[in-house]
Amino acid sequence: MTEWAKHLVEWTENGTAYLSVVFTWDLPRAHMRAVWLRQQGYEVKAGGPACLLMPDYLAEVADVNGCAADALWRHNPEATFTSRGCIRRCAFCAVPKIEGDLVELNEWEPKPIVCDNNLLACSWPHFVSVADRLSGMQNVDLQGVDARLVTPSHALLLSRLDLSVLRVAWDHVNSEPWAGIEHLLRAGIPKSKIRVYVLLGFNDTPDDAEHRLRMIRERGFLPCPQRYNPLDAMERDAYVGEGWTDSELRRFMRYWYNPQVWGVPFEEWRG
Repeated sequence: MTEWAKHLVEWTENGTAYLSVVFTWDLPRAHMRAVWLRQQGYEVKAGGPACLLMPDYLAEVADVNGCAADALWRHNPEATFTSRGCIRRCAFCAVPKIEGDLVELNEWEPKPIVCDNNLLACSWPHFVSVADRLSGMQNVDLQGVDARLVTPSHALLLSRLDLSVLRVAWDHVNSEPWAGIEHLLRAGIPKSKIRVYVLLGFNDTPDDAEHRLRMIRERGFLPCPQRYNPLDAMERDAYVGEGWTDSELRRFMRYWYNPQVWGVPFEEWRG
């Protein structure tokens, strides 16, 4: 499967240079590129989630949010959206701020990486249409599956796809995903296809983070820790939430992303 582009994406067309910036910590790089491109005589247009979150950062050097409406394929040509926005209002997430309420797209190109923020929040007819259009496609990667919304009917249709991975999240200790995951398992989706993402360092403690990660592993799934970054972060993985230290966050990431060290109990591991 095609790799995602790293950092920002840049291209030129007919005297205009375009910058698509996903992460706010890539804005300084985008600023330098915009300055250089203008010196070369290009009109510079910039867009992407980072520009929506911090529109003033590039305002003096680029036409902000003048970027092409759909630059996703330049980040990964195998990626698509069938909906935008989300029904949730999670404080750690940029989607409510930059996309707003859930909107189903009438026109979208079937591709194996489905990047919807909350596919299962879509109407049943839309979900059936998505499953139908993905049927027969190989190595389908579902990026945003809200386990709290999974029903047996959802699970049955998902089980008919050639899934490479189905991604769910356990962002807070009080929002367990297990009921929905059980529906997926009963429909025949193997544990090896399910990734459970765990947010670290946002309104949690090391103890409850370890509880979530340990339970995921003990139930036979691959836990995927994700360190929280504020929506205006200028440096990746620099933020340290209350009750954490930077060294402890790094220790969590190193251990739980490396199954080869799981033979050593986490409380004894100091790698």
